[in-house]
Amino acid sequence: MIHLNTNKIIITTDFSETSLLAIKHGGFLAQYTKGEIYLVHIITKHWEKFNVFTPSISIDNIEKASSAVEEKLEEMAAVIRKNYGVQVTTVVNTGNPTTEIVNFAKEINAGLIVMGTHGYSAWEDLTIGSNALKVITKSPCPVMTMSQFAEKIGYSKIVLPIDTSAHSRHKVVFAIELAKEFSARICAVGLLSDDESSKKPAMEVMLNQVLSAAKDKGVMCETELMENVKNRAVATIQYCQKVEGDAITIMTDQDAEISGFFLGNYALQVIHHSKVPVISLKPANLDETAGWGDMLAGT
Repeated sequence: MIHLNTNKIIITTDFSETSLLAIKHGGFLAQYTKGEIYLVHIITKHWEKFNVFTPSISIDNIEKASSAVEEKLEEMAAVIRKNYGVQVTTVVNTGNPTTEIVNFAKEINAGLIVMGTHGYSAWEDLTIGSNALKVITKSPCPVMTMSQFAEKIGYSKIVLPIDTSAHSRHKVVFAIELAKEFSARICAVGLLSDDESSKKPAMEVMLNQVLSAAKDKGVMCETELMENVKNRAVATIQYCQKVEGDAITIMTDQDAEISGFFLGNYALQVIHHSKVPVISLKPANLDETAGWGDMLAGT
């Protein structure tokens, strides 16, 4: 079972526009939930191609790069402390961004990673930044990502897409806890393709169980069933826009490539096209034979 945990929030930054937006979201989360922030930058072997400090700082070697980044992060940390009143620790490491971020998350037992989907490495992948993509699939904790369009800070409507896959239920408890924390409403949408009409009764039961679980926790919830869905990702985005959702919770594909590089097509499309933050969760080690009611009874 996946629970909300914001005691230790990692915010990664490469000083790009979206990573600065991630700081606003992460700062708000930490302030609201009394969490602690770790502001992280990873210097890669490609650092020479990018001078994020131009024209104020000239960097001609890796040692100077590290010092310059540390100084820049401390300046940003001071602003975060002032604006949000939270504890901030700055971390600068050198190496592979994915490896360093994931290992650090494990080291401090982070509860959440917050990052932008496009940074200086966006050229490596035309859908979402490759670093964000890899971190999402390898992270030991949930990852919140956002594009440059996710400017609204705050979460009053949490979109919870439900499909017929075995692991779709794993995000329900997390979504309810997130909604409870922010006094938000759950907007649960059941997604059935045109060849899943026989599963409509089961989906209606699932949505009713989500409704009941939310009610038990004092969380407002609304449900909708969408049939004959051609593309679940498109349907999710359109539903989010219709209800004016502030965040979407999704599962990563448990059948991802063994390298961890690829996400399922649904998750990839939602993350790429969403204009609100997307929280990606990896399937938990739950008994897949247990019913939804049994799983939600543990909330």
